[in-house]
Amino acid sequence: MAFTIKVNGVDRTVDVDGDTPLLWVLRDVLGMTGTKFGCGMALCGACTVHLDGAPTRSCITTIDSVGSAAVTTIEAIGDTPAGQKIQKAWLDVEVVQCGYCQPGQIMSASALLAGNPHPRDC
Repeated sequence: MAFTIKVNGVDRTVDVDGDTPLLWVLRDVLGMTGTKFGCGMALCGACTVHLDGAPTRSCITTIDSVGSAAVTTIEAIGDTPAGQKIQKAWLDVEVVQCGYCQPGQIMSASALLAGNPHPRDC
């Protein structure tokens, strides 16, 4: 079945089953490999993308549930003010180790800062 989704500001049409996880559409169909597979159960966060700005685990989000929501992936997060700040901070303090889980962490942190530019510890 054909689905049209907006990924990083571009409408993309894919021909997949409706229950195909968004993660596999991004990676296998669209070739966007920045979003990673980790646990497959929405626990680790490596597959985090934004749906209309909300951090979402793409491994359990089916393509037929995306609808008209805008999908933002790690490939485009640097185009947002919060994403730019996070990416700069990651580099400035040399956070990266192996880097595998970093896209999910950056996506979660940028969603937090987009909604709350000055978070505090409670």
